[in-house]
Amino acid sequence: MKATLVTVPNRKTVIAPSSWGTKELADRHVEGVMHCEFKCAYCSSNAASHMRFSRTKINQAVLDQCGGRFDPHRSDGLVIGFDDVVDALRTELNDHHHKPGKGMTVVYSQLTDGFSPTIVKDGTTRRILDLLVDRTEYRIRVLTKNAVVGSPQWVRYFTRHADRFVVGLSIGTLDDAFAKRLEKGTSLPGARIRALHRLQDAGVPTFGMLCPVFPSVLESDELERLIAAVRPEFCGRVWSEPYNNRSNWRVVRDCFDRKSFTYDWLTRVYGEGNKLEWSQYATNLYQRIISVAKAEKWCDKLRYLLYEEGIADSHVPDFGGLEGVLLQSIDKKTGISVNPKFAELQQRAQLTVA
Repeated sequence: MKATLVTVPNRKTVIAPSSWGTKELADRHVEGVMHCEFKCAYCSSNAASHMRFSRTKINQAVLDQCGGRFDPHRSDGLVIGFDDVVDALRTELNDHHHKPGKGMTVVYSQLTDGFSPTIVKDGTTRRILDLLVDRTEYRIRVLTKNAVVGSPQWVRYFTRHADRFVVGLSIGTLDDAFAKRLEKGTSLPGARIRALHRLQDAGVPTFGMLCPVFPSVLESDELERLIAAVRPEFCGRVWSEPYNNRSNWRVVRDCFDRKSFTYDWLTRVYGEGNKLEWSQYATNLYQRIISVAKAEKWCDKLRYLLYEEGIADSHVPDFGGLEGVLLQSIDKKTGISVNPKFAELQQRAQLTVA
C-alpha cells in the first residue's frame, strides 16, 4: 500500500540533542520524519513530547492535506514528514564555520525510522546522510527496521564511508508471525538478519539491537538463537532491553489473541498491576543474555538497558556487579540510581573498579 506523506513545518533545529546519552547510543539525533511509516505497536515515540506538543499542528496538516484525522497508533499508510527537511539541514550546517560533531555520534534516527520507505524512495534519506557525511564530523549511527540497508546499493554506500557509519537493525524476535502483529510495515526479522549479515560480511561496522525482547521469547531457546543470529563477534556493541510500557500496553495487547501468552501476560502485569512479574522477566532476560556473553567472552560489548526502578528488592542481587547493565532510572545530576538497592550496587561496583 502506498503511503501518504503529510508535511508539517520544520522545527528550528534539525540536529538536536539526543536523550540517548544514558544509553550510550548518541549525542545528537536527526529525524527524517516526525511520525514514520512503520507502525510498531510498542513505539515509545507515539507518546513522546515531540508528538504531544505538535498534535494540533499535525491534526490540522492531516485535515488540510488528506481530509482525515490522525491517530498515532492506527494511522496506517500515513507518514508525518517535514517541509524541506533537507534544505533546513543544509541551511543549519551553513551557519557553522567549521564542521561540527568531532568526537560525537549522531543517530539517524532516534524517534522515528529514517529508512521509512517513502523517504528512502524520494531520496530524502540519502540526501540527509550525504549532508552529514560531507558537512559534519559526526560518527553516524543508523538504526532501522528496514532491510533495505542490506541491499547492494546501500551496502556499497556504507562501505564507501565505513569510517563514518555504524549500522544496526532493531530485532526482538526471530518469529516472523509474532513480529507481523507488532511491527506493521517493517521488514520481517528474517530479512533484517540477512541484511545485517550482508553489512557485516562487507566490513561495515554494525551493532546489535535486541529491543524490545518480549517475555514470550524467553519461553524457549529463541533468545539464544536471536543472540547468535546478530553475530556479536561482528558487532561493536550489543544493546538489549525488555518491553517497557509507554502508556501503550493496551495497544500492544490488542495485537494478540485473548488466549495467547502475551495477551495474558500484559493483562496480568499492567491490567492487574503485577509488578513482580515484570521484575522477574526483566531479571531473567538479563541473566540469559549475560550468561551467553560470558560464555562467548563479549561482556564488554553488552549494554542492557534497565529501568531499574521497577525491579523488586528480591531480584536486585541477580544483577551482581552490574556487568553490561546501563541503569536508566538515575538522577541526572548525580548519575545515581533512584532505586536505593541499585545505588548500593553502583557503589560496590565503583569500589571494585577502584
